[in-house]
Amino acid sequence: MKVKLGIIGTGIAARELHLPPLINLKDRFEITCVCNHTEKKARDFAALVGNVPYFLDYRDLLARKDVDAVDIVLPIELNFSVTLDSLEAGKHVIVEKPIAASLADAEMMTTFPVRFDRVMMVAENYRYSPVFKRVGEIIGAGGIGKPYSVFWDYLTVTDLDNKFAKTSWRINHKYPGGFVMDAGIHNIAVLCDLFGEMKSGIAFTRSVNPAIGRTDSMSFQFLSGSGVNGVFNIYFSAQGLSSNRLLVMGDNGSLVIEENRITLKRQGKSDIVETIKSDRGYQGQFEDFYDSIANRKQPVSTFEKAFGDLKTMVAALDSAAKWEELKLNLQSIAAGQ
Repeated sequence: MKVKLGIIGTGIAARELHLPPLINLKDRFEITCVCNHTEKKARDFAALVGNVPYFLDYRDLLARKDVDAVDIVLPIELNFSVTLDSLEAGKHVIVEKPIAASLADAEMMTTFPVRFDRVMMVAENYRYSPVFKRVGEIIGAGGIGKPYSVFWDYLTVTDLDNKFAKTSWRINHKYPGGFVMDAGIHNIAVLCDLFGEMKSGIAFTRSVNPAIGRTDSMSFQFLSGSGVNGVFNIYFSAQGLSSNRLLVMGDNGSLVIEENRITLKRQGKSDIVETIKSDRGYQGQFEDFYDSIANRKQPVSTFEKAFGDLKTMVAALDSAAKWEELKLNLQSIAAGQ
C-alpha cells in the first residue's frame, strides 16, 4: 500500500530535509497535495513534486479524501493547532520538532494518542540516526564499561547570510531559546535516549548576536537518571570556530563521535574507528512513520518522548536565572570557615 501524504508547509525543511527521503520512499508514500500560505511557495513546491494540487489554507488540504496522512513542517508555534486539526480530520500525523512552542501545549499533545486512533509522531530525526544507534549499541554491549561522564560541544557561527536565520519566525521566535531550542532539542533527545531523563542541572545562556534571536548560546551541566554527569555546549556565534564533538567516558574506555565517525578508545589498545553512512536519520523517521501506519504500531519518536525533550530544554533555559543563588563564598573559604 502507498500512504497518500499531504505536506503542510513548503519551506526549507520541507524541501531540503523531508523531500529527499520521501522521494527515496516513493514506493511507500505518494505526495497528493501541498500547502503554504504564500502562493508562490505552494505553487513551486507543488510543481517540484509532480504538479499536484496546492492550497493556501491547510484546512482545505485536510478536507481531501486523497490524504491519509500529513507532514507538518511549520513554524513551531503552529504545531499544536495544526496537529489537533489534522487528527480531528482523521489524518495520521508526523510533525516537526520540537513538539510545541510551550510546555502547556506539549503536555496537551501527549493526550492525543488516547483521544485519536491515528499514528502520530514527532520528526526527531536524531532518534533514527544510524550514528547514535551504533553509539547506543556499543554502550549497551559494554564496549566502554559503565559510562560516567559525557561532553558534547556543538559550536558554529550563524549569521543573516544563513538561510535558516533569514526566516522571520526564528529571529522573532515565539518559543523559548531561539536557535538553542530549535537545534539543541536534537542533542537533548540523544542524551536522554542514551543516558536517561536528566534529573538535575544548571545552564547559562546569552545572546552574542541579537540579529539571530534572543538566545544563541548555552552551556548546560547536568546529571542524568542513570548517574552520568554531562556538559552540553551549544553556541551559534562561535566566530572562526566549528565543532560537533560528542565524548562519552566509561570506566573501561571512551567514545569520540565526530559527525559520522565513531572512535572507540581503550587503554593499551589500538583505536577502533567506524565510519557510519548516515543521512542523520531523515529516511529512518519516514520509514518508521510508514511502518507505524501500515502495521498499526507505535512509532519510536512518540509525543511523550518529545514532551520529555522539551521539558528538559525548557528547564535548562529556566535554570539560567539561578546563577545569583550560586555565589561562591570566597571570603569564608579564605578565613577557613
